[in-house]
Amino acid sequence: MSALPKCFATLLAAWNEYDPVKLRALVEASLTENVAFTDPHYQIVGIDAFINQVNEVRAREGQAKLMPTSGVDMHHDRARYGWVLLRPDGSRFDGFDAVKLDLEQGKIRRIDGFFGSLPDVGTANIS
Repeated sequence: MSALPKCFATLLAAWNEYDPVKLRALVEASLTENVAFTDPHYQIVGIDAFINQVNEVRAREGQAKLMPTSGVDMHHDRARYGWVLLRPDGSRFDGFDAVKLDLEQGKIRRIDGFFGSLPDVGTANIS
């Protein structure tokens, strides 16, 4: 079980790595080969698609850095954690991920990303 927190730190490092060889190594160390990733802008499967998505976000966001805003809350093969994208102009973009883990591999097998805060009671934000 001690290897599981490492996959989260490695994934965060991948988002902040610009060398393509190091990026791939970090992604392969933290995600399963057939990782599923879904957020309001993307719905992809696989390591290559994930790396392409990271590169697309970088092209749009420049030298922004992804940083944790919480620890990892985990039970069974599920976890959640908060993050922020800090842009070079000082603005920020907050979100959180809910993930499913492959406990045998110690890697993340599914990421469901959400942007911003939870909606107020009685309202829905449906994308």
